Amino acid sequence: MRTSTQANPFDEERSEQFGNRLVDTLNQMGIALMLSVGHRTGLLEVMAGLPPSTSEGIARAAGCDERYVREWLACLATADVLDYAPGSQMFNLPQEHAVWFARDGVQHPSRDIFEPDELAETFASLMEVQPHVVNCFQHGGGVPYAAYGRFHELMTHNRQAHFDAVLLDSVLPLVPGWGKRMDDGVQVADFGCGSGHVLSLLAQAFPQSSFTGYDISPVDIDRAQADASRRGLVNVRFRQANVGGLVAEGIYDVALALDVIHDLAQPAAGLGAIARSLKPGGILLMMEFAASSSLANNLDHPLAPWLYAQSVMYCMTVSLSQGGAGLGCMWGKEQALAMLAEAGFVDVEVKHTEASPYSDYFVARISPGK
Repeated sequence: MRTSTQANPFDEERSEQFGNRLVDTLNQMGIALMLSVGHRTGLLEVMAGLPPSTSEGIARAAGCDERYVREWLACLATADVLDYAPGSQMFNLPQEHAVWFARDGVQHPSRDIFEPDELAETFASLMEVQPHVVNCFQHGGGVPYAAYGRFHELMTHNRQAHFDAVLLDSVLPLVPGWGKRMDDGVQVADFGCGSGHVLSLLAQAFPQSSFTGYDISPVDIDRAQADASRRGLVNVRFRQANVGGLVAEGIYDVALALDVIHDLAQPAAGLGAIARSLKPGGILLMMEFAASSSLANNLDHPLAPWLYAQSVMYCMTVSLSQGGAGLGCMWGKEQALAMLAEAGFVDVEVKHTEASPYSDYFVARISPGK
């Protein structure tokens, strides 16, 4: 753990090691950019289905320009993403690597909340707003939600793929008896529902229950409603609303807030509104990144640098753009528990599932006698 702040004599070896890390960071940024290109052009998907091939064969199969493909292949071969045979000048995406980029079919069981190639594209999309974030460093304020078009598309896809894989089989069982209650028929709300994919999955699985999704984005609400209509779902509806300002008293049996509270301008008000919307004995399932509120406890977190960076580039600044609290996605379990208690939730449990190793699931109840 790296906690020392003492002034020490200059350590030449430590300086050299850090310089090597910077070289590695530069290489990783190059890899990230090329994985993003590979995702957007379809090259990774094409290579997953090809035998070892030359740059000409790969370019032809992907419908891409050979010269660009050749340089792209060279980058990923030097990064050990691809295998390269100098004698035949053939490239191959080994199956052990290909499973991490799969769209359909078999995927690596350790994958959690991101697609590796889309994570690279996420890096590229966030670089588009970097000048605006730098301006915030100098003048304060934040970057508004509307500035993140491509980033939102990627997050929507990741969210859908993740919950397709884990929602019914791994997440719902974290709350004993939920499946039975939804089979019998309950009122369910998803706060910060985005494009509504989670509710559509639930509405299909539990036709006796009724589902309502709330989101601040009118574009997402329109998409959610259109998707539900295409699926022929009559037990789900969507409403545009600011969660913090929502007025709904004692309506819902079950509430969901999945990877959303830390993005709100007024998260405390949002949790309070969710608590008031629940019937006595109602339950909230809140998902957030598994982290501590203390930086010292996150120094060895395997994704901490990326998550803090994402917080700076999106989560925190979007909230601050609205004059909000700017919690950031690493606000942590301790602060989350304190805010849930302040909002009126009791008997809060923090649960985990192997299908989502980087997520904390907070199961919070409203007192039956509220």
